[in-house]
Amino acid sequence: MLANREGRMPDEGSKPKKPRQPSYSFQGSSPAESFLDIARIHHREAKQLLERAQQAQAEDRQEEYKLLMDIYAEREKTAMDFESAARGEAGDPIVTDILDSLEENREPFTPYAPKFLSDEELIPEVVPVVKDLSVKGRLLSAVAWVGGLISR
Repeated sequence: MLANREGRMPDEGSKPKKPRQPSYSFQGSSPAESFLDIARIHHREAKQLLERAQQAQAEDRQEEYKLLMDIYAEREKTAMDFESAARGEAGDPIVTDILDSLEENREPFTPYAPKFLSDEELIPEVVPVVKDLSVKGRLLSAVAWVGGLISR
C-alpha cells in the first residue's frame, strides 16, 4: 500500500507542466492556423448552402431559397471573420461574439408596464333612447338597451 502511494506522488525535482493550449486550437498548430482551418470549414459549408439554395430556386421553392441564402451569407461572414483573425487584423471571432452579446445584455432593461384604463374609458357613452319607432329607431334603441346592460 505504501508503494502504491509513492508511485502516485509527484517528484520534488520535476519541472512544472506547460500551460494547456486553448480547447479550440488544434494540437501542434498556431492559433492562426486554427483560424484558417475553421474558416475553410465555414467556406465549404457556405458553398454547400449556396448550391442547395440555387437548387431550391431552380425548383421554385422561394422561401427555402431565401432561408438558405440568409444562412449562406452568415456563414461567409463568419469565415471572413476567422480569416481576418488569422491575419491578425481582429481578435478571436468567438470571443468577440460573446463580448458583443454581453454588451447587448448590459443595456438597461425596461420592464413591461401595462396601461390601465380609467373608469371613464371603460364605461361607454349611453346612447339616448329614440322615440321614433321606425326601423332605424328600433335598431338604435336595441343598441342603447344592450349598451345599458353592459355599462351596469
